[in-house]
Amino acid sequence: MFKNLTKFIVNQMDPHKQFDPVESIADNEHFRPLCLLRKQRKSNRIFHPAPYYQQTGFTLDDVLLPGQDAQSIEEECITGITGGTEKRKGTRESKQGIVIPKGCTLAFKTIPLQIKDKEWDMRSFPKKKRRRIPMSRKIEIEPWLTEVEICCQIFTKLSPDLLLIILNTVKAVMRDKNLLQELRQKMEEVPEQDDGYQLETESPDLKDLCSTLQHSPRDHLLQLAEGITYVLDALHELTEDQLLLLLESLERKIVSQQLNLVANLLECDKVKRKGTFLVDARLLFPGEEEQRLTIALVELSGVQFQEDGSVIPRDKPFEAMAALFVALYALNILSGSQI
Repeated sequence: MFKNLTKFIVNQMDPHKQFDPVESIADNEHFRPLCLLRKQRKSNRIFHPAPYYQQTGFTLDDVLLPGQDAQSIEEECITGITGGTEKRKGTRESKQGIVIPKGCTLAFKTIPLQIKDKEWDMRSFPKKKRRRIPMSRKIEIEPWLTEVEICCQIFTKLSPDLLLIILNTVKAVMRDKNLLQELRQKMEEVPEQDDGYQLETESPDLKDLCSTLQHSPRDHLLQLAEGITYVLDALHELTEDQLLLLLESLERKIVSQQLNLVANLLECDKVKRKGTFLVDARLLFPGEEEQRLTIALVELSGVQFQEDGSVIPRDKPFEAMAALFVALYALNILSGSQI
C-alpha cells in the first residue's frame, strides 16, 4: 500500500519524472540526502521503466576524508519529497489504512557520483526521458509479449524436476518479501562473479535452488539467473495481497485462464485512455469463487470491473498490469500448464 501511495504522489507532484518513489516505509531512511545507492541495472522492464536502486547502508559522510565539509554538499542536494502525518484508505476490499509519519521520505532524486583519477565529482544531470507510450497510440500485446517470451524462454527448456524446484522457490518468496529480496540479490550477483562463485544461503526455502544452480554449467547458470531475476522483478512490483491471490490461483489451477484475461486487457487500446471497455465474457469464470478471486487480483493492478462486464481503467494501469502478466506467464510455465 505504501508503494502505491508514493507512486501516486510522485505522479501528481512530479510531472517531469525527476523523482523515484520509495517503495517501502521501512526503507525511507536509506533514501535521504547524502545516502549512497547502487544502480542495479541499466536495462528497463516493461513493467518498470525506471532503474532499480539498492540501498548500501552508507552515506557520503562515510567516505569523505576528515576535514571535508559535507554540509555544503547537502545544501546542493534536492531533499526529496517528504510527508506529514497522513492517512489514506487502501483497497476497497480490505478497507485498510496507512499512517505516514512526519518527515518520512516518500521519493528521492539520484545524482551520479563520478570517481576518476583518484578524484570524485557529483554532478546533477537531468534524467533521460523515460520510455512512454502516447495516450492516443493503440497498445498491442505483441511487443511486450516478445520481451516476456525472450526473458522466460529458458524455463521452457528445463526438466520437470528443475521446474518444480524453481516453482517451489518462487512460491516461498511470494509469501515472504524479505526472502524475495534475498533471492533477487543473489541472482543479480551471478553475472558479476567468476566460476568459483558460491551460491550459499541460510534460508531453507532457497537451498534446493541454490544447490542446483551451483552445479549448473556457467552458460546455463547465466540464463537461469537472468530469467529468475526477471520474474522476481515482476513479483516485486505486485502487492502482497496480489501475491497471496496468485498462490491461491495456483492451487485452484486457474492461472492459465487468468493469463488470457490479463492479455485481453493489455490488448485493449482504451486501457491507457481512462475509457470504459468490455471484456470477453468467455474469459471470466463460471465458478463464483474463482471469479471473485480473479477480479480481486486484476483490480489491484488498476482496473475496476462493472456488473455489466465492462472494465474501467484507473491510475494508468499498464505497467501494473504488465507486471501481473509476467508473473502469470512465468507461473503458467513453471506449473507445467500450457499457454
